[in-house]
Amino acid sequence: MFEYISQHPIAGIALALLAVLTVFVCLKAMIASRKRSEERERIIADIEKEKALRKEFKHVDETTFEQGKDNYRLIIGMCAHIQQKIEKKEDMTSAFYELSDIEKSVYALGYAFEDSKNGLSDFFRANGEPLLSAAEKAVREIIGGRFSELFTAEFIMLDENDETTSVDNDALAKMDEEFKNILSENGDGIYLTVAEYIRTGKDVFLA
Repeated sequence: MFEYISQHPIAGIALALLAVLTVFVCLKAMIASRKRSEERERIIADIEKEKALRKEFKHVDETTFEQGKDNYRLIIGMCAHIQQKIEKKEDMTSAFYELSDIEKSVYALGYAFEDSKNGLSDFFRANGEPLLSAAEKAVREIIGGRFSELFTAEFIMLDENDETTSVDNDALAKMDEEFKNILSENGDGIYLTVAEYIRTGKDVFLA
């Protein structure tokens, strides 16, 4: 074979290129397989975490609202608790309207926090009414400040029923970035505010 290649250099070059291409394709396949495996594991882990959360907060009691427990987990857990309450109904939208004000707020805020991890606009694009209006109202009344201003600005900009306001993608990107920075710098305080709101109104959930 080596003698043949020495006598036919072009064929040798072609074989070398084929070998390199084969290695490249194999490496890409390995990387793609690893990424698929990692994504599958991530999805499974997320599902398991959600199952554990739903199980933990399916039934709540006084210990659920104790001080010192993780505030963010309390918010998301109570959102899951309410979700399990309304998903049993035939019409979830009607069931949502039948919730108390505090239940609507906690449910909407739970989704707002979870769905805006990569950008506030993701939350508005992934959800619809009545959740969006409930979230905007809850953020304005419970959290306030610049956090609320950004939330309301994006709510208006991405409102499909508002034909007077167009989407400014550059402005939206800047607001998304500022929103992420606020959560990064002041997230603990924001989550504490909402968690205390839940603890103060715990009788609604314990009834």
